[in-house]
Amino acid sequence: MKKIIYTLLLFPIVAFAQTTLPTLWNFSTPSIENPPLGWTTGLGTNGNLTYSGSQNSVGGDGIACRMDATGEFLTIFFAENPGPLSYWLKGTGISPVPAFDGSFKIQQSVDGVVWTDIREFITMNRTMTRYVDQPANSSRYIRFFYNQKVSGSNVALDSVMLRQAPPCTCATIATKYKNAPVANGSTIVTDTQSVVQILLENKGSIDTLKIDSVRFLGNAANDFSVTQLPSSIAANTSSNLQIGFNPLSNGSRIAQMLIYSNDASKSPFTITIYAIGGLLASEPITQPSNFLIRNVKSYGMDISYQHPTPKPEQYLVLRKQSAISEVPVDGKTYQKGDYIGGAQVLYIGDDTTTIKPTFVFAGTTYHFKIFALNGPVGFENYLTTNAPSAQALTPLKMIGNYYSGLNSTASNFVSSLSSKIAAHDTVFYSLYIPRFLNPFIARDTIQGKKVVSCVYTDLKHVYNEPFLWWTGTNSGTLTREHTYAQSWMPTRSTPTWPSNDVGREFTEYNDLHNLFPAHQTSGNAVRSNLPFGEIVGTPTYVSPTGMGKKGLNASGVEVWEPKDDHKGDLARALFYMCTAYNGLRGNNWSLPTAQDQAVLKKWHFQDLPDNWEIARHEFIASLQNNRNPFIDSVNYACRINFSNMTWIANVGSCGIAEKSLVITYPVGGEIIEYSMPGGLDTIAKWQSAFVDSVKIDLYVDDTLFMNLGTHASANGYALYDLSKIGVKTTKAKIKLTAPSDNIVSMSPDYFTFRMTLGLTEKNLMHVFNIYPNPSKGKLHITADTKENYSIHLTDLLGKTILQTSDVAGDLDLNISHNGIYFLFIQSGEKHTTYKILVTE
Repeated sequence: MKKIIYTLLLFPIVAFAQTTLPTLWNFSTPSIENPPLGWTTGLGTNGNLTYSGSQNSVGGDGIACRMDATGEFLTIFFAENPGPLSYWLKGTGISPVPAFDGSFKIQQSVDGVVWTDIREFITMNRTMTRYVDQPANSSRYIRFFYNQKVSGSNVALDSVMLRQAPPCTCATIATKYKNAPVANGSTIVTDTQSVVQILLENKGSIDTLKIDSVRFLGNAANDFSVTQLPSSIAANTSSNLQIGFNPLSNGSRIAQMLIYSNDASKSPFTITIYAIGGLLASEPITQPSNFLIRNVKSYGMDISYQHPTPKPEQYLVLRKQSAISEVPVDGKTYQKGDYIGGAQVLYIGDDTTTIKPTFVFAGTTYHFKIFALNGPVGFENYLTTNAPSAQALTPLKMIGNYYSGLNSTASNFVSSLSSKIAAHDTVFYSLYIPRFLNPFIARDTIQGKKVVSCVYTDLKHVYNEPFLWWTGTNSGTLTREHTYAQSWMPTRSTPTWPSNDVGREFTEYNDLHNLFPAHQTSGNAVRSNLPFGEIVGTPTYVSPTGMGKKGLNASGVEVWEPKDDHKGDLARALFYMCTAYNGLRGNNWSLPTAQDQAVLKKWHFQDLPDNWEIARHEFIASLQNNRNPFIDSVNYACRINFSNMTWIANVGSCGIAEKSLVITYPVGGEIIEYSMPGGLDTIAKWQSAFVDSVKIDLYVDDTLFMNLGTHASANGYALYDLSKIGVKTTKAKIKLTAPSDNIVSMSPDYFTFRMTLGLTEKNLMHVFNIYPNPSKGKLHITADTKENYSIHLTDLLGKTILQTSDVAGDLDLNISHNGIYFLFIQSGEKHTTYKILVTE
């Protein structure tokens, strides 16, 4: 018996808790991801948990629960006799499809196992309609259950309320702790109080409540005693039960209190008491296991773990773009988004679902570490030893053979490209939040808040979930901006816009490649449907950040100029829209006359796709199953006249390559390529007093593939590790540009990429840890292996600095000169390479 009780009490705060009545949930406060006490959801894992838009909800909050698959459910577990159950419901089939077809049930249960129907819907109204049902007195569970899904029919559920049953003449026990109702079977956290006072109430209207006795069970039962107990409580009155707490040891002191009375339906009335002896809860015994990263994409990954035995109360997961040495501090409460040093709290909770980080960049290494913890707020005890860690490198573009067969030098290139990208899956405009913003764009910030930035002005919208679009009367500030303005779209004149004549949204209206979050009053409304351009003279409007402004261009046309790092992104969105929809239903989708394509192409090459835009693009491709070719191959823009959507046979001076001079190299004008064991780096050396950094671009088949960033030189060298690109090809070139002089050189010969992080190398990266890096020359190697290993340290040009074999255990290194070095480690058949930076 003691073992069973202890097991139940290991996670008393959240497990199977009942709610008191009345209880209400509108699916926005709290958010759908954080149900109220006693509520559970089973809504699938595809991200479509809510409908957004006031037309789908009650009270204008813009959020309703979305149920869209057979077997999905919403359950309420409550502690007392139920009164009326009210809810709002609508079918979401699009006209002329029926509003609802299938079977949707409202059910009740005594034990949560056997269910009986209260009501079944086989048809529904197309507008929100309120329904009221009366569950049986014996019921303790209510379930909204999608019994049979029919294609095209979904359900929107909102504002569910379950009231209390009318007062009974019989004795009815209820309790409160610190003025808050406490349901039968729930937990109260009393911290270190020596005296705990619980209010006992008799909700009955006539009979007296008689208290027979109070017992304590559990591993800390002897810590608690009754110091004041009323023997009887008259109808509609209350009295105090006083409990003494004298901890027999430090740490988590947990017991079940059983209150026996003449309330036949709730005797005993059970409350779990969670108290603390000393300053902290008990430290967890074991860390979680199998801390793994799977399904790594350019835009995200899945992180999972398994519970140890005994299971801790919660877990805290940290995220960082370098190795994590930070640890949480005992007694300190962290929220998702908070920082511990340079590491951010990615997750804190106790469930077993997969963690999916948001706001992930392509081509970036992410490190994660997980810690077990016990304790209520302010008394947390973190297990910091042997905390499991994992890391993953997100790939860059995941193009595959998508453009196979396309030839940009062929006269039918424009129509062929249009055909390639036109067909795609649609994501409804109302689903932008659950399908796109929540799982990808939104990023965590301190105090459990989220933030989304305006793409035009960089104004930050910081909010507590749920995210709400701007309506003018709520807390939202952002809207879904159509970069290719709706008024520019040839189909905008359709009387049923934004839907077609059978009630389906036009894909050009909800295409994610064209939709960006923008600040309504400082960005979207000011831009309106203005063309984009560069302002000459004094702007007529400047946003509060100084980025995003309105004014006249050199031709006297009123234009909108966004922040610099979005200029290329929006240009590529416009190019995509022109190409994807050109010729659709006989319409011409060229740029409006007022939109200067020259400035768009200028921005396109000045602001090449970065790792954020690549990740966004890949995420959209995963949803819509089509790609933006002007992100994948930026020189495609040189082949299209977007003013009339015709093919350009002679690209002329498109881009910036033709405006560049050749850099002078000290070694015969050739690029130096140097291959280290396990890796390939491009090393450029030049002699020029004016060149202190170099911009690196990667070309494949003489087409710009991506910009690899600008890198500062070290003693006349600029180095880039090509192993992180993740591209396997024998037809690649590197272009080096000195930004200050616009001096450029293309590598004269093709060279071969090869991946450095093979399976054996990944395995070793979890065995060895090199720190600090960067350093001032003193490094420490920790080796989590019993096998001997060898090391080979070289400088940038391959000169051996140190070489030794048969190393056992940890090792200290001293490097006497500043610079960039490579450390090659081999253990048996496995090997890996580390880049080492030594600074002053």
